[in-house]
Amino acid sequence: MLPNMKPSLIALLVVSSQAQAAGFQLAEQSATGMGRAFAGEAAIADNASVLSRNAAAMTRFDSTAFSGGVIYIHPDVNIEGTTRVPTAMGPVSLDASAHDIAGDAWVPNAYLIVPLNDQWRLGLAATSYYGLGVQMPDNYNAGHFGNVSDIKTMDLGVSLAYRINEMWSVGAGLSAIHGEGEVGGTFPSNNKIAKHLKGDGWALGWNMGALLELSESTRLGLSYRHDVNLTLSGDAIGTDLQGRTFTDTGSLDLPLPATAELALFHQLTPALALHSSINWTNWSKFVQLESELDHYGTMHIKDEHWNDSWRYALGLTYRLDPKWQLRSGIAYDSSPVPADRRTISIPDSDRIWYSAGVGYQWDSKLSLDVGVTLLDGKKVDVTETMQLKPGVPQTTSSFQGTSEGDAWLAGLQLNYLL
Repeated sequence: MLPNMKPSLIALLVVSSQAQAAGFQLAEQSATGMGRAFAGEAAIADNASVLSRNAAAMTRFDSTAFSGGVIYIHPDVNIEGTTRVPTAMGPVSLDASAHDIAGDAWVPNAYLIVPLNDQWRLGLAATSYYGLGVQMPDNYNAGHFGNVSDIKTMDLGVSLAYRINEMWSVGAGLSAIHGEGEVGGTFPSNNKIAKHLKGDGWALGWNMGALLELSESTRLGLSYRHDVNLTLSGDAIGTDLQGRTFTDTGSLDLPLPATAELALFHQLTPALALHSSINWTNWSKFVQLESELDHYGTMHIKDEHWNDSWRYALGLTYRLDPKWQLRSGIAYDSSPVPADRRTISIPDSDRIWYSAGVGYQWDSKLSLDVGVTLLDGKKVDVTETMQLKPGVPQTTSSFQGTSEGDAWLAGLQLNYLL
């Protein structure tokens, strides 16, 4: 167990909760899409990264296509507030401010689309859809409410698409999802206190989509990714009410919610295209975090009771000439966390994306894309209360303060047609 684990790059992902979509969901699957705030992703299909949003759109490619890139994330997440803690002399108030609690990260991705014949397409993808990385300072006065919240996932997918006719295409895929997670803090449960839990595991997920090409200039995309219960198996450290430390092994179920996207692409003029998306995430599935230990039974970590969330994005692409494209977009992400459920370990809030990007067509086969986003998170109030010893009111501790987080994202992507 690593009580003071620092953020690091493991597999494909380490990011801050404020540098992503709502909750601990990720939107950053391509630098191309980031340049337009991921508006219209399930319908545009301008390179192989469309695999991350809608398998059906693979039928837009008549030759083998590859896309690969990386997104750099620079978050700025800060907590301001105070905590009241019990002492032998009575409750005392302590400063509980923490600055820059999320480290920078690199998030890579890769996609390959292979035409099998006139109607069928095969796709391979490596990306991530969920992640979280919050690390409090050493000796943080409110660390008992959560000093580590760390989730990393990697999604390895294979997909097939079928063109039904000139207008309709459908697609579906399977994903092998690997996850790693760590939770640290003081979590009273079952006359014991969980301190740190860490584990990893695999799960299988599936997705499906459809593409409707109304004309050469207009198309609609609809996609759905099914929810997954990711079971993380590993180690736990805790104490009993007498302060004696125990270790155990066990598991923790991490619910990854279902998502859906409805996207529109319209070529308004030969130079200008408009695109938009509406995204839904079934965060109401995220009710609680609870571990099952092999020898010490059920350990309740936290109640969550989140709400479903929505994301709205609008973007445009402007072709300056045959080689240069300009992209821009704006998006609004609603937080799934109710105000009375907000915590310092997942300081989630509504946010607005301001995005811009540039594409350069090197030659008939090779293109490069750059995207930049400012993610503006709303400042929100955070209040938490817990009894450090269950059923003993004199051990009640509380936190009251605010959380605010912004982030800069920059991405680079290479696209190649074989």
